[in-house]
Amino acid sequence: MAGTAKMRLARVHGPGDVRLDEVPVPHCGPGEALVQVAACGVCGSDLGYIAQGGLGGVEPLSAPLPIGHEFAGTVVAVGQCVTSVAPGMRVAVNPDRAYIGGGGPDGAMAAFIRVAGAEIGETLFPLPDHLPFAEASLAEPLSVGLHGLRVAGAKTEDRIAILGAGPIGLCALVMARHLGARDVAIFDRVPERLERARALGAGLAVDVTQESLTEALARFHGSGERFGAKFVGTDVFVDCAGSAAALEEVVAVAKYRARIAVVALHHKPLALDLWRMMANEISLAGSIADARSEEFGEAVAMLAAGGQALSPLISHRFDFSRFHEALAVAADGARAAKVILTFPEAA
Repeated sequence: MAGTAKMRLARVHGPGDVRLDEVPVPHCGPGEALVQVAACGVCGSDLGYIAQGGLGGVEPLSAPLPIGHEFAGTVVAVGQCVTSVAPGMRVAVNPDRAYIGGGGPDGAMAAFIRVAGAEIGETLFPLPDHLPFAEASLAEPLSVGLHGLRVAGAKTEDRIAILGAGPIGLCALVMARHLGARDVAIFDRVPERLERARALGAGLAVDVTQESLTEALARFHGSGERFGAKFVGTDVFVDCAGSAAALEEVVAVAKYRARIAVVALHHKPLALDLWRMMANEISLAGSIADARSEEFGEAVAMLAAGGQALSPLISHRFDFSRFHEALAVAADGARAAKVILTFPEAA
């Protein structure tokens, strides 16, 4: 298969320039597995790489950038020194180790992908036969949401607020519910996103153009006063919005020892009230979801168990031949939640 066979691979060549390049099907070297991709989600970071023309948009690309990192498929070959992995195994793939679709040499928006460091429980996670590949590809964004909650030390009894009801915010909501949290609030400006959040079990879904975050949380999680300033009763905030104004508001009203995890990309520095952070012992941590094999495995197990109805997460499915149409839909927050590219499955 490798060597003479060709395939199309989505690669970024510059700002706004993404192409389906014809490239050789990759070889499977020592310690590697070759996976035939069956489903790959379109992530907001993929759209960002395309818009910026690279990972950061600062330095010009020295080579085209492969994209695609939310995927599942079937192992079709393994290299030397790979144990416990065999052709025919259905897997979801944790992209962290080789930065798949995020700066590494491989991307999953292609029919086949080389997975370096092929190891069960680290990069490859076996799937039961009853779990469709499209749903299995959700393990990656779900583990991003779960990692943010873990960074914030979220517990079952915590009152949680999620900023942003895009795909990652919705995944954080799903995983908060998975942890047993009941009093979960979510905030956005797009009514269609909030409808999806309600369908996924949000206790409160608020359009911030109609009611402020502070007012909504005060009535949902309670409120109080400390050092002459009002606070809300929220224990954990998960920022999936990337809004400077929203994060500043959170710090201004967070209670004593509230925890904040920043999952979203913030493209500009912002001013925070450090006195209030000190006086209220507020914890603020970033969450890039790297080295998260444990959370990835937990997301796969949750998907396999099928305890939650996750259909609102996947709004669209497109055959890979409709790649550019899929990107256009994914960029429309009112229309799309998670957009999945599908490929012919291995025989």
